[in-house]
Amino acid sequence: MTKQEFRLKHDGFEGPLDLLLDLIENEKLEISQISLAKVTDEYIKYVRSLAKMDPEQLAEFLVVAAQLMLIKSKSLLPDLKLEADEEVGIEELQKRLAEYKKIKDLAKEIKNLENKKLRIFTKEAYLGIDPIFYPPKKTTVLVIKEIFTAFLDSIPKIEKLAEEKIKRIISLEEKINHIRSFMQEAVEGAFSQIIKGAKGKVEIIVSFLAILELAKQKFLELGQEKSFGEIKIHKKAKDSVTI
Repeated sequence: MTKQEFRLKHDGFEGPLDLLLDLIENEKLEISQISLAKVTDEYIKYVRSLAKMDPEQLAEFLVVAAQLMLIKSKSLLPDLKLEADEEVGIEELQKRLAEYKKIKDLAKEIKNLENKKLRIFTKEAYLGIDPIFYPPKKTTVLVIKEIFTAFLDSIPKIEKLAEEKIKRIISLEEKINHIRSFMQEAVEGAFSQIIKGAKGKVEIIVSFLAILELAKQKFLELGQEKSFGEIKIHKKAKDSVTI
């Protein structure tokens, strides 16, 4: 997806799943954890542009963004162990996205039928006659009551969700700037120094993503003598990258 195409659809998404499905379909990918990890960066770019959006609507986009960051972190760190509720959240996102795709596909089919202008015509002899209810012979008031009650019971109940305070998590940009400042005073260091004092595994993951990004930008060189050993960080001689 080019930047120009992305701007053209900037205000055309009805919700987070609509945006996510559009990104996956543009990349011609099947709905999976791999595809979700691939489109995470484009999704985050869009969410950043929603600063002036209604808080409740913005919260929906942020919830999906958090799940996508978790999926991307898991793809970069295969040995990362997730909590049970985090695993369930990832599975539910995939299922919701798959169901949403089915609904959108069906909506297109209905639209096509409408465009064909298919209509139902009745006999003129019935015009002006009041409609009369003709139930099946064995239908009773009790049967109708039971069916109607079962229908009402199947409607989801409105439940008030428990309120949770949103914790501030350090952003990837903040961590990148922190590491750049750290490496201004030292030519080399270690990943353990970067994550010293980290508050939880989320900050550790963000720190890891930050050094990968800086290595991609050719600001750092990374080295590791053995599997699961200390990650050595070396600052390149010339810093030509700006954030």
